[in-house]
Amino acid sequence: MGTAGTDTDATTPTTAPDAVTRRRWPWLAALVALAVVVVAVVLVVTGGDGADGPASDAPTFATAEVVRTDLVDETEFDGTLGRPDAEAITAGRQGTVTEVPDVGTELVAGDTVMRIDDQPIVLLSGTTPAFRDLGYGSREVTLPAGRQGTITGILPEGAIVTEGDVIARIDEAPIVALDGTVPAYRTLSEGDEGPDVAQLEEALVALGYDPDGDVTIDDEFTNATEAMVERWQEDLGVEETGIVALGDVVFSPLPAQVLVVAADVAAVVSPTTPVMTVSGGEPLSGPDVAQLEAGLVDLGHLDVADDVLDVATVAAIADFQAARGLEVDGVLALGEVVFRDGAIRTAEVLAPAGTTVTPTTPVVEATSSTTIVRVDLPASDQGAFTVGGAVVIELPDRTETPGTVTSVASVATTGPQGDAFFEVEIALDEPAAAGSLDEAPVDVAVVTDTAEDVLAVPVTALLALAEGGYAVEVVDPDGTTRLVAADPGFFAGGFVEIDANVEPGDLVVVP
Repeated sequence: MGTAGTDTDATTPTTAPDAVTRRRWPWLAALVALAVVVVAVVLVVTGGDGADGPASDAPTFATAEVVRTDLVDETEFDGTLGRPDAEAITAGRQGTVTEVPDVGTELVAGDTVMRIDDQPIVLLSGTTPAFRDLGYGSREVTLPAGRQGTITGILPEGAIVTEGDVIARIDEAPIVALDGTVPAYRTLSEGDEGPDVAQLEEALVALGYDPDGDVTIDDEFTNATEAMVERWQEDLGVEETGIVALGDVVFSPLPAQVLVVAADVAAVVSPTTPVMTVSGGEPLSGPDVAQLEAGLVDLGHLDVADDVLDVATVAAIADFQAARGLEVDGVLALGEVVFRDGAIRTAEVLAPAGTTVTPTTPVVEATSSTTIVRVDLPASDQGAFTVGGAVVIELPDRTETPGTVTSVASVATTGPQGDAFFEVEIALDEPAAAGSLDEAPVDVAVVTDTAEDVLAVPVTALLALAEGGYAVEVVDPDGTTRLVAADPGFFAGGFVEIDANVEPGDLVVVP
């Protein structure tokens, strides 16, 4: 090295190769020991002994270009390719287990997880556990018959009740639902005053029975109110008395949904007999409603998810129930569905068919069907992984696939040898890359440091000088070489950052 000659093994790196272990320049002495030169020796590279000789006698040497690049330092950790921890799925209702999936069964949204009393419990996507019935409205009201007689017709459970709907018939006389919060408690006729009069007027005006605007909505039942009532009674097909008798109407927050039908057709009732419970008022909302609507959209039962359980959602629930063999009532009751974050895989059956269960009885254990990588991160390396960070996973066959950190434990776990570690979970960006591998060892490389937009040369190009410091041997255009002082910095992947009077594209000697 040091005599002019021709390049026989030139290399021109444009980017630094993947780094494996973090190193800083004070540790370079061992790496460059073979390249140590003494200034007195180096000085001869420009002319040797001055004797002319054939060009073919000149020694040759390899070179590499100075590059401007990003140096990336990675650290490798041992990992295990597998699945998330199994979680128990409870029965959700009382009864007898009549069907469970086999171990290893993959289930996706819309599939039946189990059957209790032959009623399916269906998987839906979501992270919020089911904790309440999901139907229309947040306020429940029980409606009485209001009159004596025999029920000759009644709305079914799940039906949506809107302003002016007939909810039941007693001796064929209709009972009409109107929007209001004051329960019907008396007969209303001209001259009466009170908030029940005001809500009657408001409801009938909303239904269009005051086309000329004669009625003033207030607490007074006037002759204009009476005329409006007569027009309404004509449409109902009942006697036009202008009087609203007790039992003609029921007041409830509307729209509402029939939750419970308490009296069947042909039942004999008194004025105080409850005939149904409805739910109305402010529509339900919340994370459970949002994930339900998202699931219904994914399964094709709902067009748009607006995170409010409105009439359209009720219709979508009924459609979903019909498609999955559930009771069709438009109310998603506790025990009808199970929410899990994506597809699942049955890991163990805890309550086989024939087992009597309560709503809290664990029936199956299931894991996510997604393959993940677990890393037990030594406490000394805390901070190496961050949620959302990118990593590279080397599989057993030496192929590499990208991954993303999904969780990093905030509390350390103590291992059997007393060593502390933090549990890290990583999702494969390309799950298919894992194939059928399960519980397989892998290496996980994570970027732990970087140096961006720096001048770099192969570490073997760095020369340790006898009097101290470092240099690189630069090849000039005429083929001669010279030493240029170089202050080394970040080291990664066989390259070292240098602060030197060189430019990208300059050639340096690589011993």
